[in-house]
Amino acid sequence: TTTTTTTTTTHSSNQAATMPSLRSLLTLGAAFGAAVVNGQTVDLACLEGPRAVGWQRAKLYFRAVFELEGTSPLSLPNREFLVASLDGAMQELKAVNALSPEAPDECGLGKLSLQLLTFATVEDPAALVQIFAGLEQLSSPVMTMLLDVPWAATAQAGWPIFGLLGLLNMKKGQLDGILNTLEIDGMADVPGQALQIELATALQAADGNMLMQAGANYLARAEMAGTQGSALAPLTALAAQAAGNPSAQERLGFMQVLQTAFKQVVGSAAELDVALSTNWPVWCLIQLAVEPFAA
Repeated sequence: TTTTTTTTTTHSSNQAATMPSLRSLLTLGAAFGAAVVNGQTVDLACLEGPRAVGWQRAKLYFRAVFELEGTSPLSLPNREFLVASLDGAMQELKAVNALSPEAPDECGLGKLSLQLLTFATVEDPAALVQIFAGLEQLSSPVMTMLLDVPWAATAQAGWPIFGLLGLLNMKKGQLDGILNTLEIDGMADVPGQALQIELATALQAADGNMLMQAGANYLARAEMAGTQGSALAPLTALAAQAAGNPSAQERLGFMQVLQTAFKQVVGSAAELDVALSTNWPVWCLIQLAVEPFAA
């Protein structure tokens, strides 16, 4: 069995040309889908520049992973489909030399999407156990996106970053013993158990109101019971409320609260690995929440 360290090292050397840097997330631009990060305007949607057409065409392949009939952020597509999507995106990018040394700082979120999808296609899920703690070149831009870039701006840019992180989470779940314990996830207590049941029912029914109610019920029960410990359950409850809310303004409000909560929970690459090892569908729910704002 290939060890995590060996696998991440191999990817690091073979994928160096596509690995996004922090600087690439701070490319100047003023297009729709832009955001102000650390005082600079960032073209998150990658609509500007000589290779913008290639990035927009590649984006369609990333989005197709979650948008085509029969696909969903809540389910893990088969590896063949993911590889085909990755190959399609790569062909579009190579056609405009988007990954050449002359374009090292172009389209940071696009390069991040490419890297996340690449890891989602690995055959051995053991390679993903501590992927962020073991690969600073990947964890740095992901942390920047999660903590510093407004999630509404990430959503408007159209790159399905949260869904791609959800793929890594579900890929980890293919191996026994990789995901968090029930105690770490906050699933062992009564409020957590009730949330599991209500979430499953709401998602199966594709009922937004039920999703919202499941999240609200958990927060009320947890407060009444004085539940302390794992933050992953309340984060999931907030994500459910955001995903199920039909009001764009209220959904944005939940997203802001959720991002603020993430900043308190995920402060390091190791903590990000724990969040990506949860049994909760939190990453998938966030993708569902931000999807209506995508450009």
